Amino acid sequence: MDKRTKILIYAAAAHMLLSMMAIVVSSMKRKRSERRQYISYGSMEERDRMRIDYLNNKIWKNDITCVNMLRLRRESFFRFCQLFRDRGLLEDTIHMCVEQQVAMFFNTVGHNLRNRLVATNFDRSGETVSRYFHLVLHAVGELRAEYIRPPSLETPTKIAGNPRWDPYFKV
Repeated sequence: MDKRTKILIYAAAAHMLLSMMAIVVSSMKRKRSERRQYISYGSMEERDRMRIDYLNNKIWKNDITCVNMLRLRRESFFRFCQLFRDRGLLEDTIHMCVEQQVAMFFNTVGHNLRNRLVATNFDRSGETVSRYFHLVLHAVGELRAEYIRPPSLETPTKIAGNPRWDPYFKV
């Protein structure tokens, strides 16, 4: 290869490099000047109203629907929520009241539901459901000394005298 050909190859390569750099710089300037499109969400009042309507229709409507959804009557449910408030174990947040937190917990535990389904039912994210589930679980754990009895070690006489079950209870 002669000297002239090498110079032409180097000049072509330099020209390509400078052209590509010019394209990159101009595209960066174009990106900066364009306005970013933001995602618009529905109004928060509408979402909050839908959440309250769900609680009113599905849970607080009457005792039958409350028992079906939470495995607890309304009176017991509200006493339980008040106990959490009085002891300072749970408190209302700007996003969710204690009743909603406890309702999500009881619905999850009572029906063995997954976070995704509870999130859909209560119109929340899975992360929110998980966070409040753990808060209520911790609050229930704080009441364990008063409301949860350890199992009895005594064998009932009905079972102890029965030859069918007696071999299992001999020590």
